[in-house]
Amino acid sequence: MQPISKPGVTLRKGFSMRPVRRMMGMTATLNFRTKMTDSGISVNFRGTDYPITYPEEAWKAMPADTRRAFKDNLAMAATMHLPLVFESSAASYDSGRPLLEPYFMLNFLKDIPSCTEVDMTDTAEVVRKFFNIEYRFQDQTVVYPSPEPVKSPWRALVGLSFGKDSLLTFAVAREIGLDPEAVYAVEQSMTYEEKHKTQLAIGFKKEFGKELHILKHDTGRLRDYAHLGLPKSELGWALQTTEYALDLVPFAYQYNAKYMFFGNEQSCAAIYVDPAGKWIVNPCYDQSHLWTIHIDQITQAFSGRIVRTGSLIEPLMDMMIQRTLAHRYPEMAKYQMSCFTENEQGKDYWWCHNCAVCAKMYLLCVASGINPEIIGLKQNMLRAESKPFFTLFGGRSNLPYANTDVSIDEQLFAFYAAAKKGAQGALIDEFKESEFYQEAKDREDELFKTFCSLYNPISLPKELRDKVLSIYKEELSTFEL
Repeated sequence: MQPISKPGVTLRKGFSMRPVRRMMGMTATLNFRTKMTDSGISVNFRGTDYPITYPEEAWKAMPADTRRAFKDNLAMAATMHLPLVFESSAASYDSGRPLLEPYFMLNFLKDIPSCTEVDMTDTAEVVRKFFNIEYRFQDQTVVYPSPEPVKSPWRALVGLSFGKDSLLTFAVAREIGLDPEAVYAVEQSMTYEEKHKTQLAIGFKKEFGKELHILKHDTGRLRDYAHLGLPKSELGWALQTTEYALDLVPFAYQYNAKYMFFGNEQSCAAIYVDPAGKWIVNPCYDQSHLWTIHIDQITQAFSGRIVRTGSLIEPLMDMMIQRTLAHRYPEMAKYQMSCFTENEQGKDYWWCHNCAVCAKMYLLCVASGINPEIIGLKQNMLRAESKPFFTLFGGRSNLPYANTDVSIDEQLFAFYAAAKKGAQGALIDEFKESEFYQEAKDREDELFKTFCSLYNPISLPKELRDKVLSIYKEELSTFEL
């Protein structure tokens, strides 16, 4: 029996989407040229090279096939947001199709509601535009990483930003005998961040004998909107942790790393529904426990199935992270820099004392019985002028995490604990006279259990759990309201 042919349907070689693109009002293709260098890789966009540069011994320690796969994958990860922000129909790469393309696409898609929440744009429209972007590759052949494993693996790599999460991660890794190496990826769009962290690194090395390995990744400028001449946007930050995990692989080969740790704490899994009630927002999807499992798959694939990626602090919520760092490791806590130092008040010191982050860290300290001066905070952040920094007192933050129910309950509990411990400030007085105080008192047991408990870890390697949880149990046993 002959197949029935459909009239008017003709298969043509080289079918083009150009008429569809024109109809949709999308602009021309963005072109990216990639190459390997003697010390890393480079991505060329619109005539400018954006290199990722390593110490020669780190780059050469990684197998040749892995370096080639590394180039193809990082090129896409660092640039896949650009068709959206330039409203282009496609991105064209002169490289092979990346092995991790499906990972990147899912990571990016899941982060869009968080980006649109900050940018105050329409999630459905951004998802539609992203869905319609065509990613083209000159060679459809996938270059696979070498199966050659990291030799004699035993120590840990820590992505160290000097925030409380990464400092506690480093301190715990050090205590349990993993001799951690610290790597910091410079983000040039952060106004004063590199300046302060370079200074902190000098003291850190003198005290602990550990160099802060600086990774210069100029591809980060491709999410620096001042550099691009565009209005600021959150698009481009979705894959930050995923990129960093790949970025650190050469150091894993150089330093015989068995583990790679990021400071992903329990509340990274927090979600909320956007104000329109249409989209679930995960403020830090690439730091969530479930996505960390995927990052673990990525680092294993690029290290001969050796390097396991996870979080040592996943069992803890924010308050106990801050308390454990300052209480158990005060010598390390004095290097804490959680502030983004994006405003002029942060020009000369690594705490600006004029942002939601400074306010939160101050509150977490006093709530857990820690003197904020231990981490370098010099001003009372519970004064009346700081009220706009706390979502508990109304309003929405431009930091999406601060809008989650978990974050608001965290502030409720922290103000309650701070008040019980005799903290001073106009906001403490206002809290004690408000309905929030009675709510916190009524929910005291529930809130204590939520924020001062150990959670079952998903991304903490099983063979390390007993040692790590033992440390946290000791710290929790010493905390009282």
